[in-house]
Amino acid sequence: SINHLRRLVSDNLVGKPWIPQNPRPIFESRLQHLSQIYEALPSRARQSTATKHAQWLEMLRASSIEPENDLESLKLFVKHSFLVALARAVIQVLANPRQVPDVDEVLGNGFVAWVIENESGRQWASELFREVHAYEWRRRPGDVLRPLYEEFVGTSDRKVYGEFYTPDWLAQMLVREVCDKDWCTQAVERALIAYKNNTPFEGTGVLDPTCGSGTFLYHAALRLLSTPNILSLSNTDKSAVVCMLVNGFDIHPVAAEIARATLLRALPAEPPQGESALRIHEGDALLLHGDDETSLFRPLNGKIRIETPNGNEIYLPRFFVDRPTFVDDLRRFVLSAANGTGIPADIALLGSASEKQAIEECHRQFKKVIEEEGDSIWTWYIRNVTGPFKLAESKVDRIVANPPWVKMSDIQALTRKRALEEFAANSEMKLWRGGIQAPHFDIAQLFVKRCRQLYLADPANDPGAWLVKKSALKAGNWQKFRDWHKEVLCQTLDLEQVKPFGGGDARRCCVLFESRMSTLSASTASALVATIDYGPTPKPEAQLDDVLVRISIGPAPKPFPRRHSDYIDQSGRALFRQGATVTPKVLTVVDTVGAGGSRSLALVTTQKSSDKRWKDIDAQRGTVPDTWVRDLISSKAVIPFATSPAARLKAIVPTTDGARLDNDTALQNDFWRKLSSIYEQKKSAGKNTPKNLLARMDFGSALQSQLALRGRIKNLVVYPSSGDIMRACRLRTGEAIVDATLYRYVAPTAAEAAYLVAILNAPCLNDAFVEARESGRDFHLHPWRAVPIRRYDKDNSTHVNLSRLAAIAERSVQKLLAQPDCPLH
Repeated sequence: SINHLRRLVSDNLVGKPWIPQNPRPIFESRLQHLSQIYEALPSRARQSTATKHAQWLEMLRASSIEPENDLESLKLFVKHSFLVALARAVIQVLANPRQVPDVDEVLGNGFVAWVIENESGRQWASELFREVHAYEWRRRPGDVLRPLYEEFVGTSDRKVYGEFYTPDWLAQMLVREVCDKDWCTQAVERALIAYKNNTPFEGTGVLDPTCGSGTFLYHAALRLLSTPNILSLSNTDKSAVVCMLVNGFDIHPVAAEIARATLLRALPAEPPQGESALRIHEGDALLLHGDDETSLFRPLNGKIRIETPNGNEIYLPRFFVDRPTFVDDLRRFVLSAANGTGIPADIALLGSASEKQAIEECHRQFKKVIEEEGDSIWTWYIRNVTGPFKLAESKVDRIVANPPWVKMSDIQALTRKRALEEFAANSEMKLWRGGIQAPHFDIAQLFVKRCRQLYLADPANDPGAWLVKKSALKAGNWQKFRDWHKEVLCQTLDLEQVKPFGGGDARRCCVLFESRMSTLSASTASALVATIDYGPTPKPEAQLDDVLVRISIGPAPKPFPRRHSDYIDQSGRALFRQGATVTPKVLTVVDTVGAGGSRSLALVTTQKSSDKRWKDIDAQRGTVPDTWVRDLISSKAVIPFATSPAARLKAIVPTTDGARLDNDTALQNDFWRKLSSIYEQKKSAGKNTPKNLLARMDFGSALQSQLALRGRIKNLVVYPSSGDIMRACRLRTGEAIVDATLYRYVAPTAAEAAYLVAILNAPCLNDAFVEARESGRDFHLHPWRAVPIRRYDKDNSTHVNLSRLAAIAERSVQKLLAQPDCPLH
């Protein structure tokens, strides 16, 4: 047991046990306890945390990950406080493994300082630190802190934030490619000379501008430590040199703290300057307003401007920020302002008369801010936000990163969204397409282009490797990026079949190798693909050598010739149309239907939504006209040649005379008025977001156009908008509403509809349909622009036979569905 291990350690009978690969079970109860402590804080103690919470929240907003409501904000604040406390405790144990960390020294700055401002929190921290101290943290290989973050912050939350943390084996592989042996040797030599001579060091190093828990940094450090010309150094000198070469940023207020602990785990000893030697900072690598005269990151009359949550301003003299000892100087400077003492003598005497005056004015500003807003946040905050700016001036010559996998539509912080849109469209970036592509724009594009421009000493030639969504290879919303990137892109590696992040629609990935080919394959093809030869998909903690013996990396297969089908009109538009956006489910999709008290009314209960924005809304219950309750078909219901009865749904579709949508008439129904009100309160902040619920359902007239077909004897062909396997079936027009997870075509004859269903269900064509996709698992309209399907011809015997065979297949599937033991019921 853990208690038994503690006793063994305390009695010095054995060494400390290694921290487990997944330490969650050890610390899970600590998080629960901290939540209880926060909930029990008296009102005065809560008020004292206001500045810390505000600064933490501002960092989240800058990263587009602001919690949805106050309750979620408080829960996440406690989780992040726990993770930061844990990471800092690990750092101290790594630096001094014989001594339990001091809670005041470790937690006295940053937003986490609230923990030790009350007795119960101090006791909690002491217990946590003793728990951390009971384990050996350095010897366990891999990023053991990543699982803690992944475990304690839910998967759905991390997906919204674009957080897919790189498996150890993949990080090791990319670091090996970017930080080649010759570079490591030269980089260590340059850093060692600068270290021994105490001279400025610029232009060399490796950067992860979105470092997360520090997995890439960990493996970069290990790579550098294996370089022959570093082996003869003392452990402290090795650590000092590596810290000069390894750089990381993350805008997340927890990630940077964890990354520091992760990097220290890779080092053989604490560097001479302690934690301040680590070049890992919390900050926005994009520096969105870096060229703005009012920006934090722009020198303003030789000063850098800091704005506090309460609107106060601090102007840091630029010469002060540029000092090598800035981190320690700032700590002492802020402490003197908090204590009401004079400026430390060595700082007060800096510079010319005007510079001394600037230092004194800055000290007065700190005193004012600390009196009004508290004193435990500023060293932490300023140290972090100045980091990216300083590296943009000193530069590195390697980048390896897994940038955020976030679409513009996922960003709900309106100010951040507008800033990103404007930035992507400006004359320097030129990546923004807008229009129909706007919601799908991936901000990873901004990170690749901006970080190459800002941080690389030679942006046209310095190597880099980026782990991004596979959509980067073909998707339309990446086209402008590809047009720019072709100047530095040398090779791509498709990792879809290896599944580094497991399953899931958003986790198909590839690697973009810049400025030189990888060494992963003997082939010099510009496009590589990785496949698994045997065994399961690699686990995140797997070692690279173990993975490489089970996968093959070679040239990507030659693509199918791309030619338009005949189902494209003269304007180049596909004849298929997407179904209606019957969302959010909790307001539109019916879970149960009952009698509504009269023949013309139905009592309905809506279905809970799993979408993050709507999942906190309870199922709604009310009465609507029974003519409003319509059958609904989604992609989950479509199987080859039929629909699964068990997967069919019902939806609330407010119509007059059964065929026309009219919001004014719909709002006369009390229940619909309630549903509409909920939608308007919770809808996203995008400028193109439909204003009311009925407009949401009829976006692009996709619902009204279906209603207009009611009563006409025609056949619909439907297929899913995404998936691993193409499948299709026929429906009668008016039989059901087709939702946006399906594409539909109104065929002029039943025979043509059957012919198309036969083509779409043909296994021999599935590879062509899959390759036609331009992003992830999305079929969309891509097959009709890439696979040359002929228009149905009743005089073509092959077409007629395909139509006949489809009808036979439909009858066979219906017989299967009629069986009582059919699994599709």
